[in-house]
Amino acid sequence: MEIIANTYPVRQFQTNYDWEEIRARYLPLYAGLVSDALEHLGYHSQCMASGIYPLTHTMKVAGPAFTCHGIATPSRDEKIHDIRLGMFKSMTPGVVQVRDTQGDTSCGQFGEISATAAAAHGCVGAVIDGSTRDSNYLIDMGFPTFCRFRNPVEAFGRFMVVDYQIPIYVKGMDGLLKINPGDYIFGDNDGVVVVPYDMTIQVLELAEEWFASEAKSRKAMAEGKNPFDVYEEFGRF
Repeated sequence: MEIIANTYPVRQFQTNYDWEEIRARYLPLYAGLVSDALEHLGYHSQCMASGIYPLTHTMKVAGPAFTCHGIATPSRDEKIHDIRLGMFKSMTPGVVQVRDTQGDTSCGQFGEISATAAAAHGCVGAVIDGSTRDSNYLIDMGFPTFCRFRNPVEAFGRFMVVDYQIPIYVKGMDGLLKINPGDYIFGDNDGVVVVPYDMTIQVLELAEEWFASEAKSRKAMAEGKNPFDVYEEFGRF
């Protein structure tokens, strides 16, 4: 893992795996299975708190976290937009933008223009621990977006991103959940799971193994086989 910084500042996270290959392998999976794999490996409470879901039930996110730290503020200083220049410059192909909001409910903290700019720099989805606006545009452009609620109110003068590619906290199932740049984000219609960066491949391999076993178990159950025999043979039920 490496963070590269310069005067923008540009902070690009470099993974030690092929992001396209890993993303293609994660996408067929589902959040419950990824969560189960983490639990099995001793990582508990790695899910964001209930209530964060995609704009449409078919949307999924899978990729290393690009973290954004936001705050509620009445500031209307245009210079703050310079932060966004470094933020977009720091994005690398395959990242999932994750924004904390410190519990702010005053506005829509992510919208279609932000998504358009992020997608142009390689971002493949967004997880907002708060709200979005421009929802129909986000849906029509097919940009996977997860949020807790929707709000049409403009963010400028109410909320802003003040830093990025730093550790952040979001609402977790058991309190605050820490997300570091590069932690693997997986989300579907059941919610969002956070895989620690160093566990990205190990969790994937275990989840893939179980996914294959479940397919066989599902087929055997559909054929009316004894559930006890199915469980003994495939280990997943």
